[in-house]
Amino acid sequence: MKDKLLNLIVCPICKNSLNLKSFHEENGEVEDGLLFCGCGQFFPVVNYIPRILTGDLRPMLYNQFPDFFLKYKDTLPKEKINQLITTEAQKKEETSRSFAYEWEKFSGMLKEWKDNFNFYFEPIINKDLFLKNKTVLEVGCGKGRHTFYISEVAKEVVAIDFGKSVDVAFINNKDKNNIYFMQADIYNLPFKENYFDFVFSIGVLHHLPTPEQGFRKLVGLVKNGGGMLIYVYHSFSKKTFNYYLLGFVNFFRNFTTRISHDFLYVLCYPIAFLSYLLLILPYKIFFYKIVKKGWPLGLYSNYPFQVILNDTFDRFSAPIENRYSKEQIIKWYQNASLKNINILGGGGWRIFGEK
Repeated sequence: MKDKLLNLIVCPICKNSLNLKSFHEENGEVEDGLLFCGCGQFFPVVNYIPRILTGDLRPMLYNQFPDFFLKYKDTLPKEKINQLITTEAQKKEETSRSFAYEWEKFSGMLKEWKDNFNFYFEPIINKDLFLKNKTVLEVGCGKGRHTFYISEVAKEVVAIDFGKSVDVAFINNKDKNNIYFMQADIYNLPFKENYFDFVFSIGVLHHLPTPEQGFRKLVGLVKNGGGMLIYVYHSFSKKTFNYYLLGFVNFFRNFTTRISHDFLYVLCYPIAFLSYLLLILPYKIFFYKIVKKGWPLGLYSNYPFQVILNDTFDRFSAPIENRYSKEQIIKWYQNASLKNINILGGGGWRIFGEK
């Protein structure tokens, strides 16, 4: 953990400043340590990353980092952990494990990710000018592919993820000095209101138990004059091919979200291959110049098979999935009093607005 992060974060419960106690440092950064607050809250720093989870999510930390809590048991404050986990917390933990597995399996930083970054950020007019010298929050950084590219423009980036995938992002961006990684929950983030110039969340909100609540939490962190960008899955009109294809996929999700990740990973190979053979390859060869929009999985024509495999796993593994119409997502932004709204399609809704 970089010391400067202390200037950016607060206790998620009382919003007062946090203190840092270092247990072990390496190359000028805290590898193991403890963040603590006068209100009694404390949060471990494990493998250079602050782990800021509260309430019924605390057992996750003890399950994920047993060696840390054993090693420093005589130094850490005593804490009584309630092992009775709520249904919502259980769903969150299942989602966390799913994406941690995914990004550990698909951890590579491909050259195609630059075009992918530009695609998602297309709703921002004059993107580089808008982001230059900005303090940015990324919510749901995954393996850190978007983190990498936005850090080349922004002044500083705080990148959070709910699970251990944040460790993959940390490794993929270890040479970047203006990125601060953190494990945290979108519903209880350790930041002051109206702090960030720009907040973005790509492919995350639709996996939450209550997506619009998570969205409102993020809007509150954007300062006046700042911007907010999200990407969420779109719904399909009834009686269209994509509508029936989605129904077919969702039927199998009832099974795939219950099997082991190792088994699903193997199962995704033939599924991804068939998707490529039946939908993507014909589009690349015959229909690319004829059908510009709406072809099922047409966006994957410019990506290697590994990306198709990755997103196949993503589609079949995440326990929670929500989809929205264009009107519903615009309503989110309007209800949050965001202005200059720009929404684009393309595999989902990419939408930007200013506060």
